[in-house]
Amino acid sequence: MEPSRPDPTPDGGLARPAAEVVLDTVPQIMRVVRGQMREGRAEGVSTPQFRALLFVRRNPGTDLSSLADHLGASMPAVSELVSRLVRDGLVVRELDPASRRRVRLTLSEQGDRQLADARERTLEWLAGRLGAASPEQLARIEVALRELLAVLEAASG
Repeated sequence: MEPSRPDPTPDGGLARPAAEVVLDTVPQIMRVVRGQMREGRAEGVSTPQFRALLFVRRNPGTDLSSLADHLGASMPAVSELVSRLVRDGLVVRELDPASRRRVRLTLSEQGDRQLADARERTLEWLAGRLGAASPEQLARIEVALRELLAVLEAASG
């Protein structure tokens, strides 16, 4: 029998199982959230629109390329999505004065209101589902997700 060797990774080999849990869990969570958002589409915005509006709100003056990167979508698909948002009065598209080839995107007042409404409906629905958890579970979930985000952001610079 071969003697066991110490794990050469600084985390003692714990990162891989944690990564597997993240990869297995996060898509399932988002599938449930997207499903709920699709059910409420008649009342507001679609999931891709919601994600686009959130990104534009967090990054006022962003461009199509940055939005496409964020959404993981092609430029033509994002261009069509933004055209719909502009047509619906949710996003303002302007030429960048510094570069006439670049388009800047910002939320309109109506877009900000509609995003806030969609976010509130989603938060209410999600809080209702999380209400089945104990206070201790809720605290652990919140801490774990905040720590995960902090670790990933620190690792990406």
